[in-house]
Amino acid sequence: MADRIVVVKIGSNSLVDRQGRIEPAYLATCAAQFAAIAEAGWRPVLVTSGAVASGVSILGLTERPPGLPERQALAAIGQVALAHAWERALADVKLTAAQLLLTYDDFTVRGRYLNLLATVEALFAWKAVPVINENDPVAVQELTVGDNDRLSALVAAQLGAERLVLLTDIDGVYDADPRQNPAAKRLALIPAVTAQVLASAGGAGARGRGGMRSKIEAARLACGAGVTTHIAHAREPRIIERLLADEPVGTRIPGSGVAVDSRRRWLAVARKLKGRLHVDAGAAAALVGKGRSLLPAGIVSVEGTFARGDTIGIVAPDGEEIARGLASLDARELDAVRGKRMDAAATVLGYALPKAAVHRDNLLVLVRG
Repeated sequence: MADRIVVVKIGSNSLVDRQGRIEPAYLATCAAQFAAIAEAGWRPVLVTSGAVASGVSILGLTERPPGLPERQALAAIGQVALAHAWERALADVKLTAAQLLLTYDDFTVRGRYLNLLATVEALFAWKAVPVINENDPVAVQELTVGDNDRLSALVAAQLGAERLVLLTDIDGVYDADPRQNPAAKRLALIPAVTAQVLASAGGAGARGRGGMRSKIEAARLACGAGVTTHIAHAREPRIIERLLADEPVGTRIPGSGVAVDSRRRWLAVARKLKGRLHVDAGAAAALVGKGRSLLPAGIVSVEGTFARGDTIGIVAPDGEEIARGLASLDARELDAVRGKRMDAAATVLGYALPKAAVHRDNLLVLVRG
C-alpha cells in the first residue's frame, strides 16, 4: 500500500448550499486541494456524504423521510448525481475519480477486505482518487457501518493511513457547545479520547447521521490503529493542505504512535463488538503501559454474550474503553473465572485454559500509554 495516505471525509452539511443542493463550486475547491496534496506526495482518499441530501434535493422534498426504505431509495437517486459531481470536479484538476460503494462486510469478511486493499493499491498506482460512500441502498440496518465518520475511520485504519481528516460545519472540538456558550474554547489538541471527552460531545447534524460524538468515536478507532485525526471546518480556505502542513487549525487527535499490523487493525477496528470486559486498574496499566495480555485475574465483570473468537472491548475502572481484541474464552467461561489466577481458573472450569483471556497478539490498545 502506498505511503502517506490521507483519508478525507466531508459531511452532508458541508457539501450543500442553503437550498440543500450539492454545491459544485465547493467541490471544485476540494478537488484543487486534492491535486495540491497529491503533487506533494500524499495519496488522497475521499469519503463523501451527501447521497441522501442530493436525493432530497432532486425530488424537491422539504425534509428527509424517517423510513429506512425511503432513505435508501433517496440514496440510490442521489448517489448518481453525487458521483458525477465529484467526477467533474476532479477531472477539472486532471485527477481521475474512482467510485467505491462499500458495505460492512467489505471490512469484516477478511477475503473481501483483502480484495479492497488490492483494489485501492491499483487505483493509487494509476493516480486515481477513491471516492467512497457506504452502499446505503442495499445495506441492511443491522449490518450498516453506521455513518460516514465511522466508515472513514475504518477506511483509514484498514489502509494504514497516516492521517484522517473529518471536515464538518464547525472549526473543531470545543470544551462546551459554542452555540449555547459564547465562552466555549476550541481544543487545538486532544491527547486522548477519554470517556469524559466522549460524554461531552453533542448529537447529529440536520442533514447527516453523524455529529461531534460520531467524529470523536471515529477518531478513537483511527487513533488506536495509529492514525492521527483532524476535525476542522470544511469551508476554511485550503483547510486540507493546511492540516497536512500541521498548521494550528482545527482539532488534532494524535495516533497511538505504535505500529499496528493489518491483522490486528482488522480484528479490532473492523469487527463489531459482541461484549465488554471491565478490568481493574492493575490490568489496565499492564495492557496500556506494558503491552501485556489480559488474564482472568484482572477481570472485574463481564458484559454481553459472546463466543470464543468474537471481538470484545476492554474497559478501565473509569469507564473508558482502552482496548479491543479477540476473546479466548466465551462470556460464560470468563464470568466463571473472572478475578481468579490461571491455576484456580482451570480448576473452576475443569479443563485447560488458553494462555490469556485476550492474548496481546490479538489485542489493539486504543489509548496512548
